[in-house]
Amino acid sequence: MSVAAGREFLAIPGPTVIPDAVLAAMQRPALDIYSGPMLALTDGLLADLSRIFRTAGRTYIYAANGHGAWDAALTNVLSRGDKVLVLESGNFAMRWGEAAKMLGAEVEVLPGDYRRAVKPEAVEARLKADGKGEIKALLVAQIDTASGVVNDIEAIGQAVRAAGHEALLMVDTVASLGCMPFEMDAWGVDVAMAGSQKGLMTPPGLGFTAVGARGRAAHKKAGMRSPYWAACRKI
Repeated sequence: MSVAAGREFLAIPGPTVIPDAVLAAMQRPALDIYSGPMLALTDGLLADLSRIFRTAGRTYIYAANGHGAWDAALTNVLSRGDKVLVLESGNFAMRWGEAAKMLGAEVEVLPGDYRRAVKPEAVEARLKADGKGEIKALLVAQIDTASGVVNDIEAIGQAVRAAGHEALLMVDTVASLGCMPFEMDAWGVDVAMAGSQKGLMTPPGLGFTAVGARGRAAHKKAGMRSPYWAACRKI
């Protein structure tokens, strides 16, 4: 590949171009994973992630892509047989729902349109109709890469509270974190996940989750397992 005309700029949703400063940092020698500097680096990264997610809750780093972070988020707060409501607005929210189904959840889709954002009033109405509280979580993407739809997570959080429902609000921020405002705590988001390769402009291969107080409480009774993350289960 010729670079005579300069560095190639890959203009797609992701992976994004990695800044030179990040590429340079990758050339440093590896640290002993049990050493003090490595522990300090990890603590600093987790604190930085909390600031990016805008949460006082805990954050976690997984050696996985976004699909792995999907599974990690689901298995840590749900049990087999739990009902989840997928808010349709594009392919990726639907695929997160498919992942939940494969892990043993009962999945219901709130019908939407790949050309339009989720309607908060429809979310509120569906939750109000769930008088028995069978829905345990809502799955939604802030930006669905496949459709380009941007969902109003703040309004969806308000709809959940207006319905007086206890369902967890779980948000996929893979295509939005670092690119647009995301206020996890202020918007009432309980669990969020992201990947390294888009707005955070680092190499693919890391998944991130952030969990608030209600998500941590749900974890204490969660019984869902995945073949891989069962060995890495912790929040």
